[in-house]
Amino acid sequence: MLSVSRSWLPRCALVVLTGCVVLRAQGQVDTLIGHITLDPVVISAQADGFDVADFVRRVREDSTFHKAFLNTRYFPNQLRSEARVRSKGEKETASLRRTARLVREGRQAELVMDSTEERGRLRDRKGAFRYLTMEMYDDVFFPKGTIVADNTVAGRKLEVERGSRFEKYKSELKKFMFDPGTEIASVPFIGDKLALFSPEMVPLYDFRIWSDVRGGRPCWVFSASPKPEARDGRTVIKSMDTWFDQENHDVLARTYRIAHASIFLDFDITISVRNIRLHEALVPVRVDYDGDWDIPFKSRELVRFWLEYTDWRTIE
Repeated sequence: MLSVSRSWLPRCALVVLTGCVVLRAQGQVDTLIGHITLDPVVISAQADGFDVADFVRRVREDSTFHKAFLNTRYFPNQLRSEARVRSKGEKETASLRRTARLVREGRQAELVMDSTEERGRLRDRKGAFRYLTMEMYDDVFFPKGTIVADNTVAGRKLEVERGSRFEKYKSELKKFMFDPGTEIASVPFIGDKLALFSPEMVPLYDFRIWSDVRGGRPCWVFSASPKPEARDGRTVIKSMDTWFDQENHDVLARTYRIAHASIFLDFDITISVRNIRLHEALVPVRVDYDGDWDIPFKSRELVRFWLEYTDWRTIE
């Protein structure tokens, strides 16, 4: 295994507009590339034109992963899902199973529920979910009523919403899922530790680019894990692996774990997503979530859920 170090100048249109030289972005990329290890296949691929710097740029700027999720509210599909709430002893205390389908009528879309099965003390007397994680799961993956079918990624960076504690939690989890590796300033004490590619965090990680096959497609995989001496409170992202299709650069899969323990916030979350390309659209086929989240002023929540998307119909 060899390490690669090469300089790369990103495209900075603001340099022309402002008349100043922007060195921060270049320095961040140079620092990151200097910490990346390449496997032998990747090293050989460089002779055939594989550009490490360009690949790193794609890793940092990717929006295909987020767009695949937006396609769940755009293209007709079938959805199966199961969520389980468990106690500290791994005993199941409540569960929710659902089947649904997204239907389209012109520019309007609606997720129609076909079946629902609830067990245990999932809701309070008013019918609301007892668990904030379940409320988030229901809100993020099961839109209510008629919505405008739109799969446009307005901007790669997601902002944490203002408002209720639930809205913040929901949008924080969205950032965890769709934009991992970026700072979440609203999370006290750890928000900056989520900025995986910042100059402060890069030296704490081992980065690797390697080759693999996913769904029959050759992929370049970008991996990050804390160095042995940094597997402590200084890091929050404990692992992240992203599979990029070598031909069209789609994110075909991503698996990552984030964890932190303190008197202010305690969580351990693992998320895995698998995507496939159907015609001109990238769509998810499986989402898995396993979370242990100790939210201030609430009981500890241990929730696992999965979603499977099938029978996609890519229409315009």
